[in-house]
Amino acid sequence: MKQSLKMSLAILMLSNNPVHAFNPINGWYAGIVLGGSYAPGGTLTFNLPNTPTTGSCSVGASCSTSTTGSFSYDGYGNIGGQIGIRLSHFRAELEPVVNYNPYQNITVNGITYTSPSQSEGLRLKGDTTTVGVLINGYYDFYTAGGASSFVPYIGAGVGYAYVQNDIKFYCNNQPITCTSLSESTSSPIGQGIIGAAYYLDDFTSFGLDYRYITTGKINSIIDSRVQVHTINFSFNGIFNCL
Repeated sequence: MKQSLKMSLAILMLSNNPVHAFNPINGWYAGIVLGGSYAPGGTLTFNLPNTPTTGSCSVGASCSTSTTGSFSYDGYGNIGGQIGIRLSHFRAELEPVVNYNPYQNITVNGITYTSPSQSEGLRLKGDTTTVGVLINGYYDFYTAGGASSFVPYIGAGVGYAYVQNDIKFYCNNQPITCTSLSESTSSPIGQGIIGAAYYLDDFTSFGLDYRYITTGKINSIIDSRVQVHTINFSFNGIFNCL
């Protein structure tokens, strides 16, 4: 009889124990973001080596300066971090981020110059590196006290960026000196963000989002905006509760 009573009390206590209610903690948080990126190409101005064909070249070739051609990027990636504060559904954060995109090819007058890592004959090497610092604002869509740990969010950010463009041609893996160009500039930068986070508990979360990043017009080797589409994984953890 006593044993049955103990079992009944245990079952009653379990049945009255509520499911954990989801309620993200307000406070300061920090995290890291890693992603893959794609950037649309455009036109650029560079020093083209004077060679008969892409298969025949000379390290000592002269250059046709201020040559204009169309180019495309290879996909690559970005890395960044964030430190911010959460107040209910709203978040504000400071984000430093570095994005790197190498050139895939350049086309001039119907001739395409490619960018393999090693190659006999004529090849190019170039890239755009963008280092930005942004202030981001987010809104998280969730019901306080709910059972779901899945939280969609939207956000936007503004800031400033340093943009570095480099380009050089190689003949049989030796640099052609007159082709080397390196230019840097700075520009306002902005981004739009849409994604979702999964909360392990009320303090920590993993996120997956899409971000569109754009600078102002760059008057450099590239005479256009730097625009980057990124898919990112992020981790955030509260370190100082309010």
